[in-house]
Amino acid sequence: MDLRQLRYFLAVAEDLSFTRAARRLHMSQPPLSQAIAQLEAGLRTRLFTRTSRRVELTPAGQELEMQARALLAQAERAQQQVMSVGAGQSGKIEIGATGTILRGGLAGWLADYRRHAPQVRTVISEQAPALQVRDVLEHRTDISFNRTDITLDRSVARHPDLGCTLAWRETLAVILPLGHRLAGTPAVRLADLAEDEHVMLHPDSSEFARYIQRSCVEAGFLPRVSQQVVDSQSIPSLIAAGFGVALVPASTARFTSDDVVFRPVTPHLVADVYMIYRLREQSPAVHEFLRWRAGSG
Repeated sequence: MDLRQLRYFLAVAEDLSFTRAARRLHMSQPPLSQAIAQLEAGLRTRLFTRTSRRVELTPAGQELEMQARALLAQAERAQQQVMSVGAGQSGKIEIGATGTILRGGLAGWLADYRRHAPQVRTVISEQAPALQVRDVLEHRTDISFNRTDITLDRSVARHPDLGCTLAWRETLAVILPLGHRLAGTPAVRLADLAEDEHVMLHPDSSEFARYIQRSCVEAGFLPRVSQQVVDSQSIPSLIAAGFGVALVPASTARFTSDDVVFRPVTPHLVADVYMIYRLREQSPAVHEFLRWRAGSG
């Protein structure tokens, strides 16, 4: 019993006429009759009673009619689901990101993608940037949203199967306590922060953290560190509590209280966000996500 036989059977069961069913199926009557005969032989039971004037379903035929409709509906659902997965419109994408990136732009991206591909499930893992890259390499996650351009990061450049694409651009800002001497200035020179204590991202957490430290050194000072953290989202509360100043992605300003102020930094410093992924990725859902982002960016 195959799906073709079931479709032929249902056509005859609905029309109760081999002639009308053959016409609807765009075939001649003899092959249709032969297919039904083969189906009956395979099931070892009569499905129709035939007279010169009418065709009727037997009790076995009535049961098969109900089962056939369910089987064909299930086959149609399976076909659509397989096609959807193959087209990247179903499935799951596992994403690594820091809380700052998630709150600063990624959440909006994912909301847009859910409208584009509502059957794709996205799972977020909040992780330190270095752990994100490791997990992409080890197939624990699919994409890392990371402030590290891995083409410039010596620690991961040896992995030829990783791709890196700019997701969005962002700049660094300085976060200051309300009473800070520079809080009233429109922009802050990085060199003017040399005497302050700094809340810093831990240098082992990412290349981005090391970039901030190098930028301070290039401005003429090595920061005096009061606290080290692995994610910028924890910094504003530390600044408000009096632990100094900090360089953070500008988007952090959207999610803080009135206890601190943010100011642009000169010279211009970047906090761009990149998508890091496997070049030989097999998941259609991941391919579709990357294709969608390239088209919508």
